Amino acid sequence: MPKAQYLADLRVGDYVDTVVVVKSKKRIPYRSRPGYYLAFLLKDKTGAIEARVWEDAERIDHEISERDVVRVRGIVELYQQLPQVRVASIEKVEEGEYDWVDLVPRTEQDVEALWQKVMKAIESVRNQYLSSLLRSFFEDPEFVNAFKNAPASLYLHHNWVGGLIEHICSVLDLAETICQHYPEIDRDLLITGVLLHDVGKLREYSWQADIDRTDEGRLLGHLVLGDEMVTERIKQIPNFPPELAMRVRHMLISHHGVGEWGSPRPPMTLEAAALHFLEFADAQLRKFATVLKERREPESAWTTYERTLGRRLFAGYPTAAPTPSEEVTSTQIPTALEPLPSLDEVPTIPSELELLPNELETLTAELSELPSELTELPEPPELLPLTETEEEQPRKRKQRRIVEPPEEGKLPL
Repeated sequence: MPKAQYLADLRVGDYVDTVVVVKSKKRIPYRSRPGYYLAFLLKDKTGAIEARVWEDAERIDHEISERDVVRVRGIVELYQQLPQVRVASIEKVEEGEYDWVDLVPRTEQDVEALWQKVMKAIESVRNQYLSSLLRSFFEDPEFVNAFKNAPASLYLHHNWVGGLIEHICSVLDLAETICQHYPEIDRDLLITGVLLHDVGKLREYSWQADIDRTDEGRLLGHLVLGDEMVTERIKQIPNFPPELAMRVRHMLISHHGVGEWGSPRPPMTLEAAALHFLEFADAQLRKFATVLKERREPESAWTTYERTLGRRLFAGYPTAAPTPSEEVTSTQIPTALEPLPSLDEVPTIPSELELLPNELETLTAELSELPSELTELPEPPELLPLTETEEEQPRKRKQRRIVEPPEEGKLPL
């Protein structure tokens, strides 16, 4: 049964009573008295929120650690325009008293349908050695369980439970298309590279209560771990061709493309280049799509600044609601004017040339005599220059400078 309260639904003033994961914990000294308080970052599958423990911090500091699953009670306050939980009590929750699906975000796709796509791709590989290599992984129940649940990254792309298999299946679809355009590509080799290039992430990440890196993930990384896992399996397959083994391993260690993104060697085979470009495209496009969906600012055409991309993204102008068109009734339509008379019906007016001389004299005699001189009009008074009222004068505001975080080195994969 899902829990009753999620962090994304909390509003200022709400009472909090929910189960969450402690993402981080810091001790911060008081400024005006001895001792310290605790600053927590709490997470569930919907988001994260800051929390503060002001009283009895020393005892709670010894009882609660990072990555613990806890039940927290308190109230949501506003601090520096951001919601924050003032903790009244916090205690550990024993395993079995919570569902970890409520705590970690999960793929929205059908994992079993994705798994069938993976199995279909394996069955399509005709090379007996590559087929044996793939089956040695994907017929291992422990490996399969981890493969279906592992995330694809910590925060760059597909960073949720089931993200890895979702990423792999997306790249499989792209690989089928690229093989049709480039028949020179060894399809069996490329499909093998797509399925195995991120197997090291099963050992790089943990995702039971929170998505995080393991110790060997921090020290070695999934490229080294994946090469180690594939090499061990290759050794168990009799007469595996050395060149084919080298090509498979090269695909794994070069799929990040360049050294600054973690690859010790750049792609130097056609299949390695194809794998790099395809999985790079899927990772980047999924990241863009996720940011555009989740990070758009209200009433703005732009998302918030995304550190991993080093930029904001343009989401488009908010669409205004269409104005309903007014129907014009027959009573609102003006009636037609009466037709004008024809030219034959209009009486002719004689011109001045047609008037007789005596008639002209009569007309001129009736006109009153005009004054010989026009009276001068008084000059208008000099107008004072217009001045703006105090309300009309524009107020000078100090422009607030928006400083975005500096662009950092980005690992797109």
